[in-house]
Amino acid sequence: MFVGREAELDLLRAELRLSAAGPARRAVVEGPEGIGKTALIRQALGDASKVRTLAACGDAGERHLRYGIVRQLLPDVAGDDPWTVGQAMCEAIRRSQADGPVVVLVDDAQWADRPSLRALCYTVRRLGGERVLVLVVCRDADDPWLPVGLRRLLTGDGACRISLQGLSVAELARLPERAPEGATGGRPPKDMGSPGKAAGTRRRLPGGEKNGEPPPGEESGRAGPALMVLSRGPGATGASTGQASARETLPPRAAARLHAHTLGNPLHARAMLAAFPASVLADPGVRLPAPVTYAATFMRRLRSCGPRARALIAACAVLGDGCTLYEAATVARAMAGTAARAGADHSPETGARTEGATGARTPELDALENAVEAGVLVEEAGRAIRFREPLGRAAAYDALGAGTRARLHLAAARIAGDTGAELRHRAAAASGPDEGLAEELAWYAAKEAQHGLWHEAATHLELAAGLTHSAGRRDELRTAALEHVLVGGDVVRAAQLAASPNADPRPVRRYVLGRLALAEGRLEDAGRLLEEAWSHRETPYAADVAERLAWLRLLGDDRPEAARWARLALDQPIQSPAARPYDVLALAGDPCPQAPPGSLAEAVRLLREDEVGPAREVLDRAAGELAVAGLPCHRLLALALLAVAEYRDGRWDDAVERAERAVAEAAGLGQRWLLPCLEVACVAPLAARGEHDRALAHVTAAREEAGRQRSVLGETQADLAMAVLGAGAAPPTAGDAFVPDPRPQLVETFVAEGALQEAQVVLDGLADAGDGPRARAQRARLEGLLFAARNVPAAAEERFTAALELAGDAGCRMEEARVLLDLGRLLRRTGRRRLAAERLQAARADFAGLGARPMVARCAQELEACGLEPAVTARLGLTPQEFSTATLVADGLTNRQIARELLISVKTVEYHIGKIYTKLGIGSRVALAARLAAYGENP
Repeated sequence: MFVGREAELDLLRAELRLSAAGPARRAVVEGPEGIGKTALIRQALGDASKVRTLAACGDAGERHLRYGIVRQLLPDVAGDDPWTVGQAMCEAIRRSQADGPVVVLVDDAQWADRPSLRALCYTVRRLGGERVLVLVVCRDADDPWLPVGLRRLLTGDGACRISLQGLSVAELARLPERAPEGATGGRPPKDMGSPGKAAGTRRRLPGGEKNGEPPPGEESGRAGPALMVLSRGPGATGASTGQASARETLPPRAAARLHAHTLGNPLHARAMLAAFPASVLADPGVRLPAPVTYAATFMRRLRSCGPRARALIAACAVLGDGCTLYEAATVARAMAGTAARAGADHSPETGARTEGATGARTPELDALENAVEAGVLVEEAGRAIRFREPLGRAAAYDALGAGTRARLHLAAARIAGDTGAELRHRAAAASGPDEGLAEELAWYAAKEAQHGLWHEAATHLELAAGLTHSAGRRDELRTAALEHVLVGGDVVRAAQLAASPNADPRPVRRYVLGRLALAEGRLEDAGRLLEEAWSHRETPYAADVAERLAWLRLLGDDRPEAARWARLALDQPIQSPAARPYDVLALAGDPCPQAPPGSLAEAVRLLREDEVGPAREVLDRAAGELAVAGLPCHRLLALALLAVAEYRDGRWDDAVERAERAVAEAAGLGQRWLLPCLEVACVAPLAARGEHDRALAHVTAAREEAGRQRSVLGETQADLAMAVLGAGAAPPTAGDAFVPDPRPQLVETFVAEGALQEAQVVLDGLADAGDGPRARAQRARLEGLLFAARNVPAAAEERFTAALELAGDAGCRMEEARVLLDLGRLLRRTGRRRLAAERLQAARADFAGLGARPMVARCAQELEACGLEPAVTARLGLTPQEFSTATLVADGLTNRQIARELLISVKTVEYHIGKIYTKLGIGSRVALAARLAAYGENP
């Protein structure tokens, strides 16, 4: 199984094709160790037939063996100098290519001997019309070890230079889980417990970043199995893999964390996949070590450094990227166990100055230079220091002994710039339970929670739990940590924490587990747990329990009960900083005067009052504020409602992008209870753009998720969204905050089918849809359609004119364009073709600006019928009506959807399609789309 590298493979295959026809070609593939260079070459050559390969591979131990590479390529070639050997290579290659194209492959050229490289350079210069591809694989094509002439040939004009980067997150997710043959076991990383104790004894041992980031490879902890590593073997250096396991893809969270840890390097990523299950890779509470595939190379670089440089590297591993030279040098003194190690070389007063009074360089700068030259550290502006790769920090931290780590963390705690960093370093240095430190961490976590730093607070609570000796107190702290993770929106991580043994008997544990069940879409479990918690009515949590029960009733589409529970939550004396019961009230349709300005509740009210512009401003601002507050659930709801407002405001591209982003984020966080309403928010803008298949996929996903959860609200929303697509009957409800009212489209469908009485009944029911100018414009237009269908053109024109004025006042481009189209159609049918054309051209321009492709096609049909547009259907031999039908068929619309778009019956659509097939000599929709594409007539 080969993953990714499609563009690079295409380049190599193109070079192979060109070289097969002559003249000779040259290419270089470069990239760091393990990035997949050899695997890429094997894949490309494996696809090539009738190609002879002359291959050689450099080796660090044979770098000074003269002509070792040449002897691998052509054993019979001999000579004493590069020119003689190069000429002999030219002649041998020319003889070989007489029977077919030849690839001359030199892998790991950075380890090749210089005489062979000079001979290769001579050969490449003299190959002309031969059918040869010279392919060099190395870590860096600009490596000074390669002769200057060869470097110019490989990187100059006419050469193909392929620089490999790490695999993307999506590509890493497709790597197989099983280790290839040759995988060997290895020692587990420091601070990692046995597999059997992973779930229950995990303890965070962070590296104590001064900026609050996690330690090497994220927070450390006691979790996960013993580390297994991969030896270098066939395919181990690239994305080419052995047999895949049953897992088809890695979960997105695990893939993203793996990418951040390995930068997408396939060799190291596969080593991590072989060592850890996806649940461990996805858990930020587990510190990921450096795999042996990387650690061996890193340790060679580390051993090449002097003692001061190694101490500086160790200090950076504890402090983390972004530390300054002064901070690292101060902490590094702890390696000797005394602050006097540097003596007069460095003092707090002078700091990390580059020169002393005599202009001599300081030892700290010498150590930094040594570490940079060894390829371990990178110096940035302001004397900031970071590791060259994330794995470097993990490997450096893994190399530290327990005592050294403790001394370094204590030294880091003494210079920490904030309380959180100090506490984390002290926790990492602790050798056993420390009740005082545990309570300090719990106190600090409470302060963070007050400021909405939920995940940071949870991290400190987990640290505190690992430091307390009392089992009861440990369980209480872990319950609090679980609650903070849930409030912060990370359901995936919360589920992992909840799986750890916890004997906390308090009712608050029932509330927290009920909240988790609700977020995961296990509504029955959520109801049982939350009602049990409410029966105790503990004052600190009563409001939170009532609010969760309000959301639960809303998902059951029991709006009165949802409003009752929300008001109970508002009546409680203690409110959480994350409490938002007024949002539930607003979505349940119950006004809430206590809702603060700028809340979701205010935005829902504005949308119901048809104040789309102000609602959009409120939601845009609310989404940002909720992000700052660390409340992703409410922020995702704000994004979905913002997409609804943007759809109604004619900003369809923005609406689609925003709504689909919210769906992806909710899925990544594990917020399954939100998925039905987020999915249906994508439907209307996609349908308006004519992307019915994509819209239908969202409806299907919403329906399936709602069915799995047994969410009555989700199923109702899916039915509404299906009605918006014209593929289902409209439910009795008027609409939903996340789905537009389908009844106006139902009126149009009834009018098109001649069911005028049914249309009138539905139109009469629209009186409850609001009294804003937008809603009044829509009702006036639909009344005009009914008058036109009843052959009362004067009344129809009067209603269209009124609708046009109302739509203009409301600033609703979509409704204004619809009125112009309907008015243009009426004017054409009453003989006023030139005036009709003006209206239709204006409508077409508006629809085109909105991206409403089906509506543009309808305008084109009407303009052609006016006789004022070029007859674009002449070459196809279709009537304007047939052509409009054909374009909608090619766009993927169903017959019912086409009937709704063209305001004709389904039987008429079927009749037109039959005539189209006969005239064009085809028999399928696919063939019709291909025919229109060939004529360039598919909009």
